[in-house]
Amino acid sequence: MSIAAIICSVVAICVSLPSAPELGIDYIGVIVGILSLLVTMLIGWQIWNVIAIDKKVKDEVKQVSKSFAKDIKKIKESAKYIENLGVKHINLNCGCPMKKIVNCGYGAALLREPEKIKRILSEIKSVLNDDTKLSVKIRIGYKEPENYVQIGKIAEEVGCDHITVHGRTREQLYSGKADWSYIKEVKDNISIPVIGNGDIFTGKDALEKISYSNVDGVMLARGIFGNPWLIRDIREILKYGEIKTPTTKEDKINMAIEHLKRTRVDNDNKFIFDIRKHISWYLKGIENCAEAKRKINTISDYDEIIKILEEMLY
Repeated sequence: MSIAAIICSVVAICVSLPSAPELGIDYIGVIVGILSLLVTMLIGWQIWNVIAIDKKVKDEVKQVSKSFAKDIKKIKESAKYIENLGVKHINLNCGCPMKKIVNCGYGAALLREPEKIKRILSEIKSVLNDDTKLSVKIRIGYKEPENYVQIGKIAEEVGCDHITVHGRTREQLYSGKADWSYIKEVKDNISIPVIGNGDIFTGKDALEKISYSNVDGVMLARGIFGNPWLIRDIREILKYGEIKTPTTKEDKINMAIEHLKRTRVDNDNKFIFDIRKHISWYLKGIENCAEAKRKINTISDYDEIIKILEEMLY
């Protein structure tokens, strides 16, 4: 998979981790919140848009599609359509808190209607091949924590492969702290794997949250911005109890340069302004880089930014 795809996507893929029997966990999956859209279905009003997988991406990753939907007929059609493209795991996103999604009845708006989630999941399941996995992602409630255990049991009843639970309500968006006690409650009440999500920024964060909740995996989102090495950190801290391969200044700068180069190729040399915030994320924590970041945020030329980054290596 390309570096750009690893860093930049809202699609989730599952990465196997070593077993951690000392934590009572036989399998740990890191669901990586990545920011380059592999496949997304967005069904709104009377519009059905399916973003098809680019051939190169399709060949590299045939994993997970997320869907924001309330129209059951259309979501069934969409699920079958993307399954036929080669996608082998479809995820119903009932956790997206963004206003433009929720106001149309999608995403986290569905948290208030567990029976509708059940109907949607059941209908999707009915059209998928046996080897295509289905999962659901939720938050712990809309305004207040509610329905999260019920939805977990629905996911289990329908035959979902797993459920991912973010430890915030929709109203919280990304403010405050994710409350893992609710995630633990879901885990304690169902038998299918539970993936925990929220406030995992270090390997130690993952270890503590897994130990506390006994979840089967963790989903990484904002914590991976500028820090794809977080996946490696989690692997190592679960396997060895410590991080054996610390990330260096050179690692960060070289990855930023590689990200720039691949973004340029992917966009036929057209400058993508959002790339600058990604570069700033890579540089976070590096001493004496404030001036370099200031310059980078005023430049719209790949080569000029790469030159600044290369100079930081010496």
